[in-house]
Amino acid sequence: MYTPIFPPRIGGPSTQSFNLCKALAMKGKTCIVVTYGDRFGSSEAYGFTVYTFRSLYTRTPLDKAIRWIVFPFYIAYILKKERIDVLHCHTVSMPSFIAGGIARLFGIPRIIKFAGDWVWETLSGREVREENFDDIYTRSPYSRFLTGIERFGLRQFDKIWVVSEFRRENVRKLLGTSEKTVVIPNCLLLSGGAKRSWSADDPVIVISANRFIPHKRIPFIVELFAKLALPHSRLVLVGGGEEREVRAVREAAKRSGAGDRVRLTGILPSEKVYEEFSRASFYISTSLEEGFPNVFIEAMHYGLPIVTSDAGGSKELVLNNETGFVVEPHDTREFLDAMRRLATDIPLRSAMSEKARERSKLFDLTYRVEEFIELYTTLLRKKEGRA
Repeated sequence: MYTPIFPPRIGGPSTQSFNLCKALAMKGKTCIVVTYGDRFGSSEAYGFTVYTFRSLYTRTPLDKAIRWIVFPFYIAYILKKERIDVLHCHTVSMPSFIAGGIARLFGIPRIIKFAGDWVWETLSGREVREENFDDIYTRSPYSRFLTGIERFGLRQFDKIWVVSEFRRENVRKLLGTSEKTVVIPNCLLLSGGAKRSWSADDPVIVISANRFIPHKRIPFIVELFAKLALPHSRLVLVGGGEEREVRAVREAAKRSGAGDRVRLTGILPSEKVYEEFSRASFYISTSLEEGFPNVFIEAMHYGLPIVTSDAGGSKELVLNNETGFVVEPHDTREFLDAMRRLATDIPLRSAMSEKARERSKLFDLTYRVEEFIELYTTLLRKKEGRA
């Protein structure tokens, strides 16, 4: 498995790939992980082999070029050394495309996870602020160039794992077909957690956990919280990012007058995030683009109703008016109404908490790992001519 980040580093690809490796190991399957690190090396700390590929060499922009030169040789070495049966890439990225192309040359079956569109995510910090897959691929010469790379890269794979029907349509618009896609939602090994109950004396704690990047709109969350203007309420923001993004969040807190009630925790390990969830009242996301968020599953498992923008696959996970509220991304009033209802109507919050907890169980890898095993088995059978 190739993943750009892996524990102890935190993020969606890290969480998903780690959980999947653990679940497969529990079923007697052998997992080999390749990820970025400070140096070349290997470890058995998690019960399976993790190879680290050195990501920094000069600490200048040259490092990206150096990585692209060195990575093909490194991944080819691992594929041959470990006699890999199936290559599974956990992100749409240039290294994944390179790995897929090399595995194809070696005749190794290949699958890639399409949780986020590479073109959209590359452009989102430059020229795109809205989710729009109808024209993004032809919007500019640069977007057309990126689209060509993404199409070529995805065609190196036998199967494209998408996490939602929204992503299946995303692939169809990109490639003109979705015949290679297989839909399996993000799943995790879930433990702990519980449905929740609150009393009128409990403070209202709103929580969100994200990368601090433009399309997540963290400053907008701060503004919404400030407008909510509830006594004895707090906002907890878990995560981090570039300094300019963190600074924008702090400035929004100061500007809105909510500064002393907004806490930025920075990046936390999973167990600390879960501790924050266990103290919170509900979760909020104002993102403009989502595939099928791992963090929603985790928050729901800890009994948190979700308030989310109607972005990507979010509504396939959050059931509107049952496990939370799905609102129009730019409707401030609708966001505030949903937040206020959860903040003030404790019976409603408790009922949604119970339903959220129950729904999270549908995405437990303990039970759904067989879908991945069947996918890998099908690819191997096809290679051997037995499909």
